[in-house]
Amino acid sequence: MSAMHVSHAGAADFSSAVLERSHEQAVLVDFWAAWCAPCRQLAPVLEDLATRLDGALAVVKVDTDAEQELAAQYGIRSLPTVVVFRNGEVVAQAVGAQPLAALERLVKPHLARATDGPIAAAHAALGLGDAGTAVAELERAHAMDASDHRVHFALAELYLSQGRTDEARILLAELPANLQVGNEIAPLKARLSLADAASATLGEDDVAQAYRKAVQAAVAGDFDQAVEDLLALLPRQRAWQDGAVRKTLVDIFNVLGGDERVKGWRTRMARSLN
Repeated sequence: MSAMHVSHAGAADFSSAVLERSHEQAVLVDFWAAWCAPCRQLAPVLEDLATRLDGALAVVKVDTDAEQELAAQYGIRSLPTVVVFRNGEVVAQAVGAQPLAALERLVKPHLARATDGPIAAAHAALGLGDAGTAVAELERAHAMDASDHRVHFALAELYLSQGRTDEARILLAELPANLQVGNEIAPLKARLSLADAASATLGEDDVAQAYRKAVQAAVAGDFDQAVEDLLALLPRQRAWQDGAVRKTLVDIFNVLGGDERVKGWRTRMARSLN
C-alpha cells in the first residue's frame, strides 16, 4: 500500500493517528480482520483511493481481532467497516467491500479544500465582530472555488444581514437544484421574501400600513413585535393580498427555525385561520 497515506493503528496510537490527524485532513479508518474475505477485496481499493487523493486523505487500518475494545467503542459489528473522521469526530461510514466510486463519494464532502482557509478566516472575523472582513474572505473563497456551496450559504447570510438582498439572491440562484430546497436554504429564502415584502408597494390604507410596520419589524429582527402585529391582522385579513399576512408569518417561522417561540405562534396562527 501507499506508505505515505496508508498506515496501521491500535488503541495506543489511535488518538494521534486518527483523532488528532483528522483536524488536519480527513482520515478513513478501515476496521478489518485477516480472516475476512471482503476485507481482502477492499484493501487494494483503499490503496487506489489513497493514491488518487494523494495526501488529501489518510487511510488507517485497524485489525479488529487485535483491537476488540477499539472496535466495540465505535460500534463495529460487520467487517469490513470504514469510518471517516474529521475534526476528531465520526462524519461518515459504510459497511462492506465498497467500490472505488462509492468510497470517493463517501469521503469527498470531508476532504480539505482550498477554500478552507478563507472560510476559517471569515468565521474568526465574525467572532471579532468584523463583518466586513468576513464578507471579503468569503468573496475570495467564492472566487477560488464556486463549487464550494458552504460559501454560498455563509456569504448569502452576511449579504442579507447587510441589506444586500440582490447579491444574496444572485448567489443563492447559483446553487444546484438539490440545494434549492431543504432546511439550510429555507431561512435564507424566507429572509429574501421578508425583504421583498418590506419594499413592496401596497398602498396607504390602515391594513397596508399595519402590515408594512410588522414586516419592517421582522426585517429589523424584532420578531416578537412583528408576529404579534401580524396575528392581530390575520383573523380579519386572511385573504388580503392573496394571503400575505399568513405567508409572512410562515416566512418568519422559517427564519427562526427551531426557536422555541415558533410552536406557540404556529398554534395561534392555526386557531386564527379556523
